[in-house]
Amino acid sequence: MNDLEIHTGMILKAVPAGENDRLITLLTGTSGKINVFVRGARKPSSRFAASSEAFSFGRFTIARGRTAYYLQDADIQNYFEEFRTDLELLSYASYFAEIADYYCVEGDDASPMLGLLYASLLALTSPSFSYRLVRCIYVLRAIVINGEFPGLPRGRTFNDAVIAAVDRIENSDLRHLYTFKLTESAEEELFRLTTEYEKKFMDRHFKSLEVLSML
Repeated sequence: MNDLEIHTGMILKAVPAGENDRLITLLTGTSGKINVFVRGARKPSSRFAASSEAFSFGRFTIARGRTAYYLQDADIQNYFEEFRTDLELLSYASYFAEIADYYCVEGDDASPMLGLLYASLLALTSPSFSYRLVRCIYVLRAIVINGEFPGLPRGRTFNDAVIAAVDRIENSDLRHLYTFKLTESAEEELFRLTTEYEKKFMDRHFKSLEVLSML
């Protein structure tokens, strides 16, 4: 093993690997998306049983082997346990993670996406926001971060509140991103725009979006 690396990050997904191990996809701020093996994580007695599950956020110590990364330690700050008992909440969180997985690659600075993902998962767990509004904000801001956001479509009329919301989503600091609400009609208008841009800019089949469409 080479020297250890310490990354702040979130687990986007975790899948079985071998008889007792897991392979996690870790989104880090400084090194982008990294696939990491977690030895023995599927054993009930493993100290990594909980800290190698999807949505766990914290500091991860990993070692680079000859052909792969291996988890050495994890200091989890938030497990987002709410997602494990609510199918709708889990589906939204999974969709957000799939988008981060779609946009991010190993070696690139993913700090903006990591910050957005964490803030958006926190917003999902807050009673102050509807899941649909959080989805709109997350999706549109993700498109902004990745340099594809075209602004509002030209030649169309939008509610003043929607115009203001899109401006905030596009330009505000992350700390001020989740600081507004919309009326039901304005939120519906923003949602229609969001789904239009989802189809236009995200060329992938998202499994979690299928589940959301059935809820």
